[in-house]
Amino acid sequence: MSNNKSLSSDKIAQIREIYVDSFPEKINDLLVGLSALNESAVVTPEQLTNMRTVAHNIAGSSGSHGFDDIHLLAKSIEVDIVAVIDQEAQWENNKQSIDKQVARLVDTLEEELKNYGVANTSEGSIPQLDTLQLSHRSLGVFLISQSSIELSLLAGLLEARGFVVFTFAGLEEALDKLDFVAPAIVVLDLGNENQIPLGEEIRSKFKVNGQGPAFVVISRKDNAKIRLNVAQFGAEAFFTIPINAHNFSSSLDVILETRGNDYCRVLLVDNKPQRIGYVEEVCVKQHIVCHVVNEIEEVTAKLVDFKPDLVIIADNLKDNNSFDAAKMIRLHESYFNTPIIFFLEEDSAEHRLEALRAGADDCISDIECSYELFGILKQRIKRYRRSNHLIIMDSLTGTLNRDAFFDRASEEINLAIRREETICLAMIDVDHFKQINDQNGHIVGDSVLRHISDYLINRLRRSDIVGRYAGDEFLVFLPDTDLDSASVVLTMIRKNLIAQKIKVNDATVQVSISLGLIAAKLVEPIDVESLIIEADKRLYEAKVAGRNTLVAGEIK
Repeated sequence: MSNNKSLSSDKIAQIREIYVDSFPEKINDLLVGLSALNESAVVTPEQLTNMRTVAHNIAGSSGSHGFDDIHLLAKSIEVDIVAVIDQEAQWENNKQSIDKQVARLVDTLEEELKNYGVANTSEGSIPQLDTLQLSHRSLGVFLISQSSIELSLLAGLLEARGFVVFTFAGLEEALDKLDFVAPAIVVLDLGNENQIPLGEEIRSKFKVNGQGPAFVVISRKDNAKIRLNVAQFGAEAFFTIPINAHNFSSSLDVILETRGNDYCRVLLVDNKPQRIGYVEEVCVKQHIVCHVVNEIEEVTAKLVDFKPDLVIIADNLKDNNSFDAAKMIRLHESYFNTPIIFFLEEDSAEHRLEALRAGADDCISDIECSYELFGILKQRIKRYRRSNHLIIMDSLTGTLNRDAFFDRASEEINLAIRREETICLAMIDVDHFKQINDQNGHIVGDSVLRHISDYLINRLRRSDIVGRYAGDEFLVFLPDTDLDSASVVLTMIRKNLIAQKIKVNDATVQVSISLGLIAAKLVEPIDVESLIIEADKRLYEAKVAGRNTLVAGEIK
């Protein structure tokens, strides 16, 4: 049994009021950031970056909730601060302008507080709908090339997909920028084979506080000598010109996503207290979050709850069922490729072979269990994350592919049932997409799909799941979200999308989307397809209603 439910203006106002509760905190962040800048004898890059982050967050979240004046003011502050970071303008020259803009923004925030009858206190509650977070793409990317054409093409490509890009004609120019920005990725254009001599000297020059960026190398030539040099240099990726634009930006996505979270998750299946204590102590030092289960029956539930990057199984479990634990994990499709390491108390060739047959990737003995070993395991985790990201990603849009979306959504459904939470699922269709392809060509059509997917990913929470269903259709799964909240956020996304103009080569395209949204508080398992069928019904109603709209409903 299902029913449709329109979002009333009263409910929208109520949700906006929840968001307004965060304004005292935003005002405080602005004033603290500005005070730090004004009181410093020398303005530091960290202070500038912190202030830019505050402005960026306010601009994003206020735009999503329909506070256009606040959005524009915060965006203007961010642009001015970025200009200072880029050294296009000096802080002293921009100081007065930024001071005035921050004052105007604070006044506007306080005025809205009065309008909504909310007291200006830093004790204000944090709103559930302030969902926008800085994407990993907000980390800086340095492009270094002597070719102005390559700089322009690559910078335009990455900026269009939401990356923060800094371009340089040479190494020294880029190194000077390190006083202001520590890049997450440095892209080096070798030009002719010997224009940039790759080596440890370059790597060390880019280190800031002992941390270095990832390096990506591009070249006009491709031969064994160049690839060997790039490999010895330790680059994360290598591209030859002409560069496939999508593969290039997607590779940077993978690198940033996997580097952005230094913490790894390890599930330890063991019941030996002494070893458990040692492993937990080592994990803390290695920035590894470790969860322990003592019984094989606990493994499956913990997989879904904890989502480990690596599983360690000790072979001292009762009834000798350690190997069964590995087999159970391998039966779980979402964790078929998750690395499994065995702690073997009986370290023999026969025992190792039995562990490998059960699904282990490697075996170690108690004697080999050391601090250094966990450093090695962490590198294995990072490689797994990279490869897994590539496996589950849709090659065109960078969202989850269909199978990966179904796996993730199924896990979240089971969690929601256990936690008695409401979930929402939206089906999204690009309006008149065939016409866009017919009039402008498939290259433009592909760019439209990438633009929409990027916008969805950057405007939703990290906990939300975005996938490509088929063709020009996307799916969005929102855990622990009621229908009204999901409707507001998705409606704002729909309105903002149609207000944008997508430029691809000589074509300028304006697109809209139609959405079918359903919410459910489930008491028993349901397959994802059943939810999609219900969302698809609402999507059909949205199209019949004239497109560029959202139809929402609840399923009982």
